[in-house]
Amino acid sequence: MQSFNWSDITSILNNPAILSYFSKGCGISVGSFDGLHKGHRVLLNTLVSGSKDLGLRSGVVTFTKPLPSIKNQNDYKGDISTLEQRLELLESVGVGFAIIVDFNDSFAAMTGNQFFDILVQNCNMKYLCEGVDFRCGYKGSFDRYAIANYCADNQIQLSFTNPVYYEIHGHQERISSSIIRQLISDNELDLVSALLDRKYVKN
Repeated sequence: MQSFNWSDITSILNNPAILSYFSKGCGISVGSFDGLHKGHRVLLNTLVSGSKDLGLRSGVVTFTKPLPSIKNQNDYKGDISTLEQRLELLESVGVGFAIIVDFNDSFAAMTGNQFFDILVQNCNMKYLCEGVDFRCGYKGSFDRYAIANYCADNQIQLSFTNPVYYEIHGHQERISSSIIRQLISDNELDLVSALLDRKYVKN
């Protein structure tokens, strides 16, 4: 799998090789993808298959550290996987490239429009695939409705995927990285492995 830093993308006009890589267009999903659980897999399978149908490269924008570790430090229970593990798992489900962001104040200050403008102009993004609750931009103000409007205005194909649920302690719970972190903390590793769809081994 090809990997790029965010700085590679923002300075892409100075790098003909990267510019050529994106010349035919791409499909993108944005997220931390910590652990790569069953919900992530549904999203990424949709991204990969949708990109293939459109004749595009498929890739993700992800982060050096999962965003909750930055935004909710006091409640954060630790990473499920390392960045290296995440990249290996992304490659295993067919993702072709990853753009890795070191989340900082400058990145956090961007609006959703500014963020997507970079992906369109520098990466030739033609397809976007996200979960229905995805938000981005300054303070998460760019929600699914703003995203849908942006994609319509810029002729970008858009797919939203629904959450995936699993029975946890007798209740149907939405699978999320935060739930998995709690289960790891509680040492319920068989259940963690079921939600990840692979055997979990503590780092």
